[in-house]
Amino acid sequence: MPLPVQGMFLNYIRFFKMLYKEIFKVLSFFLYTLAAILCIPCVLAMYYAYLVPAAEHPQKHSVNAFFLTILCTLIAAAICHFLGRYSLGKLYSREKIATTVLLCMIVPALSALPFIFSGTLTNFFQAYFEVVSGYTTTGSTVLKAKNYDANGSEIPYQITIAGVIPTTYTFYGTVEPVVEPSTGKVLYSGINAVGKSLLFWRSMTQWLGGIGIIVLFLLVFPHLGIGGKMFYQVEAPGYLKKIAFALFKIYLFLTAMEVILLMLTNHSLPFFDALTISFSNLATGAFSIKNHNIASYNNAYTEAVVMLFMVIGSINFALYYFVSRGKIFRLFNRELFIYLVILLLGSCFVSWAIHGTSNYTWFEAIRYGSFQAVSANSTTGFFSADYDSWPYEAQTMMLILMYVGGMAGSTCGGIKIIRHYMLFKIVQYKTESIIRPEAVKVFRIGNREVDYQTQGSVLCFCVIIVSLSVIFTFLHILDGIDPETAIGMVAANINNAGLAFRMAGPTESYAFLSNYSLVLAALQMIFGRLEFYAVLAVLVPAFWNQNG
Repeated sequence: MPLPVQGMFLNYIRFFKMLYKEIFKVLSFFLYTLAAILCIPCVLAMYYAYLVPAAEHPQKHSVNAFFLTILCTLIAAAICHFLGRYSLGKLYSREKIATTVLLCMIVPALSALPFIFSGTLTNFFQAYFEVVSGYTTTGSTVLKAKNYDANGSEIPYQITIAGVIPTTYTFYGTVEPVVEPSTGKVLYSGINAVGKSLLFWRSMTQWLGGIGIIVLFLLVFPHLGIGGKMFYQVEAPGYLKKIAFALFKIYLFLTAMEVILLMLTNHSLPFFDALTISFSNLATGAFSIKNHNIASYNNAYTEAVVMLFMVIGSINFALYYFVSRGKIFRLFNRELFIYLVILLLGSCFVSWAIHGTSNYTWFEAIRYGSFQAVSANSTTGFFSADYDSWPYEAQTMMLILMYVGGMAGSTCGGIKIIRHYMLFKIVQYKTESIIRPEAVKVFRIGNREVDYQTQGSVLCFCVIIVSLSVIFTFLHILDGIDPETAIGMVAANINNAGLAFRMAGPTESYAFLSNYSLVLAALQMIFGRLEFYAVLAVLVPAFWNQNG
């Protein structure tokens, strides 16, 4: 074995020899917590199985599926607890980062089991993709109605995407329809055919992922130089845990507020729908319990409430914390101002681009255009119209807005406004230093001095996201995916946005992907949610050299 490779593996072995007990102890805690959380959809599954008439819920029940998942999770937690029983309880930065990456791999694998055990999905890679999409608050889905011929035999879909070289996709659906036993009539298909408890769990993974990313910004990302004081403007690191708990209470309050507003503005909206929409929306995710997403409700008031909370979810949650303590002046924030201006300009452009060309009135153009622009910029991914048929100008703007993203310290993805602003200031600073090399200037963002490490981190982040976007797009094209679909799909997944185009557009799903592309897409979502550095760090041999 070559010496560099041999040294790399020795570093990995040395690290695990020293720290595996600490890592397993933390893993056991989170897995026990996951088992407890799984009891919520399990109880809901029992409610629909035993207390709700079959006519009101003819979809598959998942009581056994959730019970078996809880059992598997408890066994995994017990094994981790045993392996970490002699832990000293000392968590260094390397352990926190390594544990975070492991959790992002293991938790979705266990959380996907209800889909497998219930028979809703038979391909584990598809189930894993679905749950990764949930926890990363992406909102991409593989759920698609199975296709049958007149004799009742399942047949594949065949869809051709036009282009310089047309691409034809042949694939099978993933979800069996719910059929009336006596007549054979299809009652529900696609997402609508999935059991309520599974749909609840699916949306709940997004809600958990939303609060999870806020906690990561506070407790883990500072070790990578991409979170903490710079993004949250926290003066005393000792108060981070206290702030994290306060943010969780704010998160709960905002979720409840959205549920109430949705039901007040749309009296025909069931509580279950309002709850699952709120779970996904505040986390800037896009899982819906309807086949046509928010468009299914066709209600301007519902869309307005959803749009409002897409914006709320994409604003730095630290601002809510400060405002709740009477520090209203914190709202006079440069990043917030820039973000709101970009939202306004993006909404105006998309609305203008689709007016006339899509046969919309001005009211409809503003209604649908603004919704999709906000959904893209906040990286939520909800849709209220078939934007895949819109002009290229509107679609391109949506693609750009996905990369722009919202504010740091929020639940949204993308590059984030603060990084764009810092990148602009860095270019300005470097240009001025060329023109006036004798001048001594301190690089500042507002009243804060920005050191070279933070500047380098921002520049590297932009290089990483562009490079990985190109690489992943090329890898998908090698798998036979057309370029337009590949570009939009990678943009959606790597920015945790959920809005893709062509074969992954609003009227389709990711059911057409091979297992190879499903794994690639899941990696993109995890990379994007962990802001790239966390995953890349554990791949560097130097990361494993020593403790501390």
